[in-house]
Amino acid sequence: MIPLPTGTEPVRQFAEVLVMKIAIPVCGNRVSTVFDAADELLMIDNTPGVSPEPSRAFWRENTLIGRTTQIRELGIQVLICGALSGAVARMLEAAGVQVIPFIRGTVDEVFDAFCNGKLKGSHFFLPGCVPCEGQGPQRRRWRGSGRTGGEEKP
Repeated sequence: MIPLPTGTEPVRQFAEVLVMKIAIPVCGNRVSTVFDAADELLMIDNTPGVSPEPSRAFWRENTLIGRTTQIRELGIQVLICGALSGAVARMLEAAGVQVIPFIRGTVDEVFDAFCNGKLKGSHFFLPGCVPCEGQGPQRRRWRGSGRTGGEEKP
């Protein structure tokens, strides 16, 4: 099986052997901050030697299960998105979709960064999400209740 890029290495090295269908849930021309709140899905076929032509799909259903089903049916291989629940991420990954979560920015800058292996720049991560070496961006977790008195988990 050919590994998919994680957004931290250039897509060009995969382009000769792999056609990827990338999707970005959007609100206007920006990555939707929360997967659940996306107006529509921007899809880009990254076919080698062809200028990527984006297309848009409106959600058929507003449920998270309906959205994950639609992504699977559209043949999406990589989903670049803002925040989403762990359960949704696991459903998508079980369906063979690589999820790159907690990303923000305009569609053009995020797609360009993904293609050039520069999506790991901290300005692309949602506030409160930090990259962990080898694990991609993750949310900070806190012990205790509320903001005061809690300790950051290692």
